[in-house]
Amino acid sequence: MIDSVAARKTSARRLWSGHFQRVLRTLDLDGRETANEIRESLAVFCQQHPHVSGRAISLLMARSFCAAGDRDAAGRILHHDRTHRSHADSWLEVLSAEHPFPQLYPLFSSRALRPLRLHSAGTDAAWVLDLGKIHLTDADRTEMILMQTLRVLTETVSNVWKKADGQGTLVVKGLSRFFFADPADGRDPLSQSAAYIQAVLKHCAARNGWSAGPSVLMLDL
Repeated sequence: MIDSVAARKTSARRLWSGHFQRVLRTLDLDGRETANEIRESLAVFCQQHPHVSGRAISLLMARSFCAAGDRDAAGRILHHDRTHRSHADSWLEVLSAEHPFPQLYPLFSSRALRPLRLHSAGTDAAWVLDLGKIHLTDADRTEMILMQTLRVLTETVSNVWKKADGQGTLVVKGLSRFFFADPADGRDPLSQSAAYIQAVLKHCAARNGWSAGPSVLMLDL
């Protein structure tokens, strides 16, 4: 008896493999040493995650070539994707193998973390952390859990400044949707959270031995 589930999975993998083959051929990357291995590994991933977005696929492809030491191929892929091409240099910096990509990927793929061109920051790396794109259950919305979540998010995000030696800016968006101020208790959780984020980044800078810590710009305050 033919295993219909296995047959469908095989068919899906072949379709994805063909898709990646066409992309690699379009970008003249199909002859690269690691192209076949990357194509097949991405086909398996997409077969298991059929709803992955096109922009996330571009990051996965670029990451794969970066991990293989082929920065030029990664750059071609990023410039080919209109979502990423204007910030291709910033993406290339964080897609290198020394960054914890599995931890950062959910933030990248959901656009909760993305590079930003910030004129006031000059050439320093600026990244947006959009808390409005972080999905929390009602049970997660206690102050203690929210602060723990904010700490973990900030520590994870801090990795994008490893190569920059801590030089850059974290632009925080959507904090007012993450925390809800209650005027009756006389506190300002948004300002407190902003100070907390800066303190966490300062701790990350000290732990990593950076010459500076990323500055914080709040869009909600």
